[in-house]
Amino acid sequence: MNLNDRLSFTIQLSTLLQSGTPLLKCLMIIRSTNNKSKKHWLDKVIQDIQRGLLLSQALRIAPCGFDSFYCGLLEIGEHSGQLDTLLTKISNDLIRQETLRSKLKKILTYPACVLFICLGMLTSMLIWVIPSFEHIFQSFSAQLPPLTQFLLHLSRLTQEYVLVFIFSFFMIALISCYLWVRSISSQRFVDQLFLKIPIFNKLLQHLLLARWTATIAILQQSGVPLLDAMRISARCSDNWVVHDLSGRMYQLLCQGQNIHTSAVLSDSNELLFDPMSIQLLRVGEESGSLTSMLNYLANFHEKKLDESLSVLMETIEPMLVIVMGLIVGTMVIALYLPLFQLGQIV
Repeated sequence: MNLNDRLSFTIQLSTLLQSGTPLLKCLMIIRSTNNKSKKHWLDKVIQDIQRGLLLSQALRIAPCGFDSFYCGLLEIGEHSGQLDTLLTKISNDLIRQETLRSKLKKILTYPACVLFICLGMLTSMLIWVIPSFEHIFQSFSAQLPPLTQFLLHLSRLTQEYVLVFIFSFFMIALISCYLWVRSISSQRFVDQLFLKIPIFNKLLQHLLLARWTATIAILQQSGVPLLDAMRISARCSDNWVVHDLSGRMYQLLCQGQNIHTSAVLSDSNELLFDPMSIQLLRVGEESGSLTSMLNYLANFHEKKLDESLSVLMETIEPMLVIVMGLIVGTMVIALYLPLFQLGQIV
């Protein structure tokens, strides 16, 4: 189940519960709005609840991908009698996630499309356009300029090995995907690598910190003790850096350390926590307003992420135009330089 499906289910269930509809009736209504000709994951959930399981228990074993954070909040709501309130908090968190994901997708789609088109255009020129110039240059009696020779050599390599390049690219992509799915060490390596790449590391840092602080804040507001909140945030994280850091912080908190000291000791390389966030955590803890400070940090890092994405987008567009112009301009110069020097070559 993707994020949009979870968000739709959560909003529908929250709205129906707030209207006073019993839980089982709510699930049946939501199920009735889906395609009846296909077996739906809610069928299993409804059966489990009819057998006496709680909603959180039914969703934990359902084949639909609800994480421990989601199910943990539902369990808290069921025991406290505030299930509809907790569902509203979950839906707000999912909306926040979807908003961030949409912004990232929007930012990355444009340069990816431009690079793909540019690569396709260059490959087409190397395969079909440049060979026609090579036949013209063969009639010249003098040596061609080095830039033209390099371009012709690159064109011949592309014609001979284009299928090999394409095959190698797809094989590397398949192997990378396999390693990513099968190897936890590979996932950890990639997650750490992205946090060390200039420019992108700040974006990812803001994104992960916004998500981490929002998760802890929601759990704290729902009455979850800090230790349990740290453990749940580790289990439901989709980034290994955050997972490992939350796990180390949990161990340090169990030993009696406060949260800001745990953050400093757990993130000695400052991959995730910046000095300002550490100081604000300390202020929030010492003033007894940790939850409010976590909410402030979540909003702050979301705002910084928006600003960074806007600056990146404004920077990427002219950079792509310049790079494409340089590449195309260099190719044109390489092709026409012999013609400009025709009087000297012939």
